[in-house]
Amino acid sequence: MIDLATLPKEIAILVQHGLRDLGLYQGSTRGLPGPKTEAAFQEFLASRAGGSGSSFAEHLAAIAESQIGVREKGNNGGEDVRKFQRATWLDLGPWAWCAAFVCWCYREALKRGDDPGFKRPRTAGAWDFERWARDQGANLLKPPGPARRGDIIIFTFSHIGVCVLDQKGSRIETVEGNTNPGGGREGDGVYRKTRESDKVRSLIRF
Repeated sequence: MIDLATLPKEIAILVQHGLRDLGLYQGSTRGLPGPKTEAAFQEFLASRAGGSGSSFAEHLAAIAESQIGVREKGNNGGEDVRKFQRATWLDLGPWAWCAAFVCWCYREALKRGDDPGFKRPRTAGAWDFERWARDQGANLLKPPGPARRGDIIIFTFSHIGVCVLDQKGSRIETVEGNTNPGGGREGDGVYRKTRESDKVRSLIRF
């Protein structure tokens, strides 16, 4: 993977101009790559790869979709919720489980044989996925570019889900645990949701 920060300034300027010409980048072209350049570059790489990303990402999205309709029992309880919580470090209990759902989906995707090469996440905190991504060298897009199927989506309101449809326009299709029909982050089950992109804090792409 190319580290933009290590490119000679002249090459970085060319990269920024190229990304701007493609309509992916609106930042400066002084050869000082920052988060906007990185996000635009990752979007360019994804578009060159075609499809919705890696086979691991596809498995992640499909596994998340397979859980739509799961409902908790009582307050953050029930065997389905407990199976999600067991994918984290935290002891089982009546705590919010949106991150646990994503940890479980990741673990199950690994069983299908497509390992992206990272130590699997086991955090119960949505925003803590950003630290996990940095520690593992995963593609953390912050600010995020357009979401793709199989991206992990981290929201500004301390919530997390899995993108299940390549983004078109400002709306993102996700599957999320611990939400509800109204879209709250203290919900009762696993739902397919449509979110506005301005609610996305960052995304992780495989």
